[in-house]
Amino acid sequence: MDMTPDSGEERLLLNTGVVASKRSWGRLVRVVIMLVAVQISFAGNGIITKLALTGQGTDPIVFSLLRDIGGATILLSAAHFHGGIVWPRREDAGTFVLLGVLGVYIGQMFLTMSLQYISAINAALLQPSQPVLTTLLAAVFGVEPLGLSTVHGQLKLVGIMLAAGGAVFTVYCDSMADAAARHNGTTTREPRAAASDLIFGNGLLIAQCLSGACYQLLQKHLLSSAKTEYPPLSVAGVGYLVGAVAIGLVLPVCHADAASWSWLWRSPTSAYALAYAIFMTSAFNYALQAYANKHSSPTLVTAFFPLQVVFAALFSWLVFGKLPRTTEYIGGMMILVGLAAVTAGRVHQARLAKGHDDSV
Repeated sequence: MDMTPDSGEERLLLNTGVVASKRSWGRLVRVVIMLVAVQISFAGNGIITKLALTGQGTDPIVFSLLRDIGGATILLSAAHFHGGIVWPRREDAGTFVLLGVLGVYIGQMFLTMSLQYISAINAALLQPSQPVLTTLLAAVFGVEPLGLSTVHGQLKLVGIMLAAGGAVFTVYCDSMADAAARHNGTTTREPRAAASDLIFGNGLLIAQCLSGACYQLLQKHLLSSAKTEYPPLSVAGVGYLVGAVAIGLVLPVCHADAASWSWLWRSPTSAYALAYAIFMTSAFNYALQAYANKHSSPTLVTAFFPLQVVFAALFSWLVFGKLPRTTEYIGGMMILVGLAAVTAGRVHQARLAKGHDDSV
């Protein structure tokens, strides 16, 4: 049977569809590469912080303030030279304030505060809940329905649960192995946190995870709503600026003495860590996440969060010579398979919606 288009109009439509499909695939590939790069950068931040800040007397609140000021400056400068900064319209000002408070102020400060009451292992076990919370909140608020009756909806949900489960499995098994090693090496035990501290610390951490999920949803609204549709760099930069202002408002109450700032000129290693946090963890990561969120979805962005555990284990091996355990290989495979399922679901969804949406 001759399948050649009968008219020039049909050939034009066919060619247009092919071009749109190629653009959609190219955009999806860029988004996935960006999200992987973001998690590599976040994992590197953890290693650099461990190397540079431990025992240096660095004040975490001052560090966060300087990081946010630097990150906002770079993001807004990039926006200025990339089409100009689009400042919030009056009707969107409240949304931008909420974006900065949730994603920058609470997202950074509550995690730091929670570590004063709970262990780092406890915190790491709850962090993978962010993609799950994002998926549920996106469905509740109608941003991205679960679509469990569809193939892509099932792949997305299974993939997110598998990736989050792999991260929790890895962290939990590592904590158990470390606890066993400490028990075999010494008879003393680490002091247990009081019940009130555990409740308060985990409450802060749950609030931080919820705020991170809400940040992605609010950002998607500002990036893609027909009434708003702000550029990614402007959204990330203004949000970071609001977060810096919020931290600056509480700084005089918590840290007004000069000793809180002395590490800036006394500890070069801390200064290097601050530079990495400004350029990579803040400017680079938040810019790429905003772009990925605009051209995909909040659930896809947060689905890659557990991948940070894989790269953290890899960097621990490269930097500290700590060989990955068998459980880390298993957890890493769970995360990778989960991300593959999420990405496959996104590809399937893009094929169904090809030509009807600008996102992938």
